[in-house]
Amino acid sequence: LKLKRLSVFAWPTARQGVHDKGRAMPPSMGSMGASGRYQEYATMEINFIETELKDWFLQRRFGMERNMAIKKALDEGNFTGLSINNGEVPESQKVLWSDLVQGRPELDDELSTNAKAMKAEMYTKMFKDSTDFDHPCRVPGSTYLRCIQDNFKETSKVRRTKCLPMFSTFDACRKGIMQQQASALENGLIKQDIADRRAKALFERRSILLDAREH
Repeated sequence: LKLKRLSVFAWPTARQGVHDKGRAMPPSMGSMGASGRYQEYATMEINFIETELKDWFLQRRFGMERNMAIKKALDEGNFTGLSINNGEVPESQKVLWSDLVQGRPELDDELSTNAKAMKAEMYTKMFKDSTDFDHPCRVPGSTYLRCIQDNFKETSKVRRTKCLPMFSTFDACRKGIMQQQASALENGLIKQDIADRRAKALFERRSILLDAREH
């Protein structure tokens, strides 16, 4: 007897199709009713939600611990930021730092000549210690403070007139840095709020699924 060779492109018969389809279906899903399938899908969704909530919690916890560690290290090193929120910084240095980041470094006329020279040097040292060479305000700030040092013997009025152009450039740079930090903070809070709202919605969805699965 000759066996007829089947073409690899031959379509399966209806009987073969039904048999193969039935064999491909998982036995658990094939034998389940609507209620059983819902329970299976609910369990899968609950597991997915719990994984997402765990990731959210770990990210928030890691971020909190990292920020607290950075803040602690900076406080121990007597560092402070643009907001001057380190209570351990001596009051005299707070005043100088506030002038550098928010106000206007200046030498009062009431000070002696030596005191003016010393204060100008303190401004310059603090500024250079707090900015590296790549800092965008390093050059304009150093230029203005050099003008202050070079004219420390002048009266405030004369010195202000001479150094005004340099201060305007420095002040514009400072305001740009402050705006960048404010924008970064706002964007960070927005992202955090979105993540928190998503986590809340997932938690509520999880509660609904658990209640439905138990009844």
